[in-house]
Amino acid sequence: MEFLFKFIFWISLWLAILVCELLSPTLIHSGIFHDLSMICGFLMVLYGLILNAVAGKTLKRFGHFDIKKGIHKSDRMVEKGIFSCMRHPAMFGNIFFTTGLAFLSGKLIVILFSGWLAFAAMYFIMAVEEPETMERFGEEYCNFLKSRKPFSFSVKCLINGINLLRNHEND
Repeated sequence: MEFLFKFIFWISLWLAILVCELLSPTLIHSGIFHDLSMICGFLMVLYGLILNAVAGKTLKRFGHFDIKKGIHKSDRMVEKGIFSCMRHPAMFGNIFFTTGLAFLSGKLIVILFSGWLAFAAMYFIMAVEEPETMERFGEEYCNFLKSRKPFSFSVKCLINGINLLRNHEND
């Protein structure tokens, strides 16, 4: 039930962007704003997808005592790779993905609306995800909270996460 609630939350964010894009008028069809919007949107969607993939693979590889197929909650804390510099890389990737979709629309109204959705997503993470994780991992997560920011824009962090996965494949 909990997984379904989270799934519905994230899907509703993406759908809200798409509905807003469909219902809002196109004010600028071409020009520098439109071109920059497309470039930023593409880069944000790409960065979001990569963040999500690296976080998911890191959790799958290091977050379980036993190898499991499918999506499962982590059995243990993961503090290496991309998690060495931020607490919620996958969810941050979801926020980037959603905001990138807004930029790809090229509509200022949708881009502004995505800011509110990003705020709602960050609130969701801090109000729902963090307490749930705190309950599951206790003191270990308290220490993790103190040592890392919830989110990081650092490309170096992403590269460290990718390198950890790449180096672990060679083991």
